[in-house]
Amino acid sequence: MKTMCSRSFFICIGLSACLCLEAAPAWAGSVWFHATRRALAQKIISRGINPARFKATARFGRGLYLARKPSTALAETGKRNAVIRMRGRKGMSKRGLDLRNPTKENLRPLVGKKYDLRGKVKQGVIGPRLGHVLGKKSANQGKSIQYRSAKDGGANLFVPKALVTQKPRLVRPEKIYCQGR
Repeated sequence: MKTMCSRSFFICIGLSACLCLEAAPAWAGSVWFHATRRALAQKIISRGINPARFKATARFGRGLYLARKPSTALAETGKRNAVIRMRGRKGMSKRGLDLRNPTKENLRPLVGKKYDLRGKVKQGVIGPRLGHVLGKKSANQGKSIQYRSAKDGGANLFVPKALVTQKPRLVRPEKIYCQGR
């Protein structure tokens, strides 16, 4: 006989013995990967993510860039030689904006009627100017952006600096997954 309570599962064997199993914690959500230099990977593991290191010139502006696969993380950055496995809160990417297949119809409500979308999306990849506009919108709304990789077509996630600062345990580094060259 199995019964389920709010966050615990009870497995009862006969009438006398019951075993209580806790449900998966909030961290049991998604696994993501972040490529960086080897020296910085050690610092991220020991000290955590430092939002001051986010670059304004990146595709969506200042924020944390994650990939679904280690190969995508390395392809996006090119010269980086270490990949960190990160654990995101359960449902983190579901609460964000899904722009893996951007169309004028799903971009228009985000950027407004006056923004010219001609040439801003090529082969399903969002360009840098539109990316910065969307990055600011997502930061104001407190949402992440799931988008398509420009290098290998994989799934990526942008977490704005404001969201990382506001919720520092939203994404946590677990270990250095692999080291390249």
